[in-house]
Amino acid sequence: MRLANARLLGTDSLTDIDIVAGETERVSPAGTTPSADERVDLAGATVVPGLWDEHTHLGQWARHRTRPSVLEAASAEEAAAIAREAAHRHRGAEPLVLVGMRDALWPSPPTRAQLDAATGSTPTLLVSSDVHSSWPNTAMLARLGLEPGDALLREEVAFDALQAVEGMLDPEALDRHVVDALAAAAERGVVGVVDLEFDDAVGAWQRPGRATPTRVEAGTYQQDLELAAERGLRTGDPIAGRARVGRLKVISDGSLGTRTAWTAHPYADGVGEAGTGVRNVDDVALDRLLARATELGLGASIHAIGDAAVTAAIDALERAAAAGRRTAGDRIEHAQLVARRDLPRMARLGLVASVQPEHALDDRELVDALWGDRSRDAYRIRSLLEAGVGVVLGSDAPVTPLDPWLAIATAVTRTRGDAQPWQPEEAIGLERAIAASARTSIAAGEPADLVVLADALPSAADIAHDPIEASRRLRATAVRATLIAGELVHGTL
Repeated sequence: MRLANARLLGTDSLTDIDIVAGETERVSPAGTTPSADERVDLAGATVVPGLWDEHTHLGQWARHRTRPSVLEAASAEEAAAIAREAAHRHRGAEPLVLVGMRDALWPSPPTRAQLDAATGSTPTLLVSSDVHSSWPNTAMLARLGLEPGDALLREEVAFDALQAVEGMLDPEALDRHVVDALAAAAERGVVGVVDLEFDDAVGAWQRPGRATPTRVEAGTYQQDLELAAERGLRTGDPIAGRARVGRLKVISDGSLGTRTAWTAHPYADGVGEAGTGVRNVDDVALDRLLARATELGLGASIHAIGDAAVTAAIDALERAAAAGRRTAGDRIEHAQLVARRDLPRMARLGLVASVQPEHALDDRELVDALWGDRSRDAYRIRSLLEAGVGVVLGSDAPVTPLDPWLAIATAVTRTRGDAQPWQPEEAIGLERAIAASARTSIAAGEPADLVVLADALPSAADIAHDPIEASRRLRATAVRATLIAGELVHGTL
């Protein structure tokens, strides 16, 4: 098939793209080479490489799309009122889960009594927008077999509670939700996702109900390392369809929103020893995990949000490299607060920073309030790239929506809505942002993972002149067609 008269980023002339057996066979100036196959005239439509979301929790995102949200609640009282209405409508024996809690912005902390008064005997859990904490009512604690304690569950206890709740739900229904979510993602140009779901994502992708054309890399957590050993699957090995084994995911600290990201300096109201957040994995355990992952042929992705956690992750990967226990492409997930001295260290090790630009705009108020004068080190993108660090973009769905155009818009403009750009010196160009959101290029020999756009993208001059309007345009980018290995998975040509 020939996609004729396509417009590629950074070019003024039109281009023909020839696709054979799922690959791009030839890219040539429009009309300069013969075509013996089907010809589709794109009439100047822009074509970009297929987009990836490099960090999702896919099962959570699939459920999240069906759940009530308290994201707009400005207080615990407002969130409890939303939960009251949801409990009133709730039917069946399954627990009630609401999403989007941002208690760090509430004027006073939530209490169990507030939620109990609102939801009564309906087992109810409000999950934070970053998934690192949750607010259960007494009925939910009883369902989970947990003793009453603080109003909020945090970190591992919160993760375990959420996994337990998900285990109470119908897995076949979850698979249908996942397939629906990926179909919706294809409408936004997504050809692949990294699935870092907490509960055996590799096993989930072996189920026949997960059949989807989307490319998937399924991560493994430390509790499933020996299961990975039994399966004998290494990073890159096929699971089923286009799903493949991803990397070991280690959660080394918490999050900014729960004040548990491990930082070198204390928060005003931080959790943990000395108010500097929480370190989940010490040096000895991290070294052991990295060594075991290497034995099993698994790459590493280390969740590190605070600057102390990022430094410790780099230290561990340096030790692993010195001992010959490193795999190519190891990642630091999030890298939200990075000390300047650590940028060249990441580059020397060939590490990849897997960042989620939308978090910067969600957290700009928290950064100013909780990280103060260290905010200049927060949510770097341009600094990472200029230091020679590989950068890939994602959403951390369900923390932010699985939509690469949101990440691209923020990376390029550092703004949304009517707000002025935040730390605009960290903005990057549009071509660079799309490259960080794609795994392929439009070139001979590459997989024919392609996105045909319905709209023209803003130029560099447009972005410089009015970043607010450019952000609106990028966020609203319409996708005409999405192809994976030359197969049309969304739209029409």
